[in-house]
Amino acid sequence: MRGLAGWLAILIAVCAVSAGAQAGERLDGYWIDSDGEVILDIGRCGQRRCGRVAWLRKPLGPDGAPLRDFRNPNPRLQSRFVCGLPVVTGFTKQRDGTWGDGTVYIPDHGMSLSGYAEVLGPNHVKVTGYILLPIFGSSEVWTRMMRKPPTCEEQAKMIAAGRWTVDQSAWPLLSSAAPKKGTPPMAAR
Repeated sequence: MRGLAGWLAILIAVCAVSAGAQAGERLDGYWIDSDGEVILDIGRCGQRRCGRVAWLRKPLGPDGAPLRDFRNPNPRLQSRFVCGLPVVTGFTKQRDGTWGDGTVYIPDHGMSLSGYAEVLGPNHVKVTGYILLPIFGSSEVWTRMMRKPPTCEEQAKMIAAGRWTVDQSAWPLLSSAAPKKGTPPMAAR
C-alpha cells in the first residue's frame, strides 16, 4: 500500500509541475491592465519574453498628437511613440514557474523597474515591478484579451479620421480565445 501511495504522490507532483510549466507558457498574448488603460502584446524574443504597448485607452499626448515617450529621462528617446513601444524586456522562465529577471519600463513615469510575472491561470497574470527587492514593489493582476486590438498604425489612422473609439466589440476574436464547450466567454471591457 505504501508503494502505491508513493507512486501516486510522485504522479501528482509530476502533473503539478507539468501544469505549472504549461501555465507559464501561457504568458504570450494580449493582456489588459486592471484599469483598462493599456494592452500589452507579450511574446518570444529569443528564449525570453518581451512585450510592447499594443493599445492605449488614451492614445493622445498633451499636444493632441499620438502619445510619445515625453517623460523619458533621455531626451533622444522622448520622441518615440508609446504605442508599439517595448516596455517589458528580458523575462526568463524561473524554476518556480514564474517569469523573472526582466525589466518593466513605465512611460507614464519615464522609469524602468525590475519585474516578474506569475501566471495565475489561463486568463490572469500577476505582474510585479520593483526597485531593489520585490518587497518594495507593486503588483496588479492583468487579464488576457479575447480580441486582437488594431495595430498602432490602424489606431493612428482612426485618430486622424476622427473615428477613435474604446469600443472593443468590433475587434477580431483571437482563435486562442474561443471559449471551450461549457465555458462562458469573458466579459468585454
